[in-house]
Amino acid sequence: MILTFDRFALNTEAYELRCDGKVRPAEPLVFDLIAYFAAHPDQILSRDRMVEAIWKGRSVADATIATCIKSARKALDDTGRNQTLIRTVRGRGFRFTAEVTSTDLTDQESSLRATAAADRARLAGRDLDPALLLLPFRCSTDDRDRETRRFAVGLSSGLGTILTRVPLLRLFAQGDGEADPMREPQAAARQPYPPGLDFVVDGSVQDIGGQWRTSVVLGDARSNIRIWAEAFDQTASPASAVDDCVAAVIGKLEPQIYRAMYRLVRSRDGEPTARQLLLEAHGLLAEQGWNVDSFAEAKPLLRRSAELDPGLALAPALLSLLTGIGARVGVEGDRERAHRETLDAAERALRLDSMDSTVLGYAGCALADIGQVDRGETLLRNAIDLNPANAQALVSLGTVLVGRKELSEAVDLLARGIRISPLDPRLSVWGAIYAATLLRIGDVERAIEVAQTACRRSDRTYLPRVALAAARLVQGDAAAAIAALEEARRTLPGLGAPQLRSLVGRQLSERLLAL
Repeated sequence: MILTFDRFALNTEAYELRCDGKVRPAEPLVFDLIAYFAAHPDQILSRDRMVEAIWKGRSVADATIATCIKSARKALDDTGRNQTLIRTVRGRGFRFTAEVTSTDLTDQESSLRATAAADRARLAGRDLDPALLLLPFRCSTDDRDRETRRFAVGLSSGLGTILTRVPLLRLFAQGDGEADPMREPQAAARQPYPPGLDFVVDGSVQDIGGQWRTSVVLGDARSNIRIWAEAFDQTASPASAVDDCVAAVIGKLEPQIYRAMYRLVRSRDGEPTARQLLLEAHGLLAEQGWNVDSFAEAKPLLRRSAELDPGLALAPALLSLLTGIGARVGVEGDRERAHRETLDAAERALRLDSMDSTVLGYAGCALADIGQVDRGETLLRNAIDLNPANAQALVSLGTVLVGRKELSEAVDLLARGIRISPLDPRLSVWGAIYAATLLRIGDVERAIEVAQTACRRSDRTYLPRVALAAARLVQGDAAAAIAALEEARRTLPGLGAPQLRSLVGRQLSERLLAL
């Protein structure tokens, strides 16, 4: 059926909105809302009626409904002030004021348009999420003994488990029995891959005399060009060999995947979808690190993503994490406003999906950062139960336990989370927290070592430099403490007591300021 009103034609079978004959983009929920209004012209539609029709009776926040209404008005060149087509009836709901005419489609037209719409929806939705194929790791001709084979299988399995945490990455893996262990490397070779794949990870294991050398390649599946390759050596005897190698590989591989996804999304033409905006925000943070500037650039992308698709939980979840961290470390100008946005975004994300480890990890950290520590801890523990490889949740829970002075478990969680994290700039933040915790338990030398490593992870983050300054001060090296503090002020010129206190506590922050 085609519903015609004002300058618009809405095809309910092809899921297509046109204005003056030209297609007008509309996210699925927004399209459904416009169609619902157009099917009930001049009727007052209450909030409950809309929730039942559009959200199928699920619990929906008023802010989500308001965002969807705003997006529908924008798609129809309407505004909250003018209210030419969608009028607010105070205290009762909304009324669609346009005169609507309906026209039935022939069966053939309906079928053709529905097929075209399905193709467009597929291209605009999940099928545009980056897709990666993880091939089983091979053993060389001379290294097909049981132990080497077991190591290769364990490595493939471990990497596959951890890579499931990459947001919106469609991960495909061939079973070990499906692959020829003698096959040639594929990731940068001539062999074509099934359509729809963007990236391929391939690898091999070779025994080189008491060590396993693991070679890993990330390739572009469409062009068969190598994006990245590296070799890792691992002593063959320890029982932890597989875990150690997985941690080493994931540290280098995952950042390359994030960068490749970021560049893929940025290369696409046309208006970005909600999911593309979310991927862009993730990639931006991976490329530029976790700092004031990257947060400021990523947050508008996430707000727009949440606006375009009110049903996408990851966008408000990540937004809550960024605003919550900013509020906690004192870099948000209006702290009360940041607290409100953090809480609203976290609640929205949890209403949409409370069984996704990533969503729980982001929201749990955010809520703990704005003072809801008990609830945040519960969410973080649930996130780890769902995915023990959720490094962000491990580090966040460790941070919560630092505040509770449960330092032994905190140190263990922080160490585990950092160990299985990608070696990208976010480790500058996590390493700073780890170093500050080590300082609290009196391990000054280790705190200095961790803080120095964290400083190397990013040139633009003040937190590890504050941790290093505090550790040097406790060590008794005031000159080194002053130098580290000056470096911290380079990255954040307005550095003061709130930022210092949030990481190293009141006493050490006062001693640092006294320098």
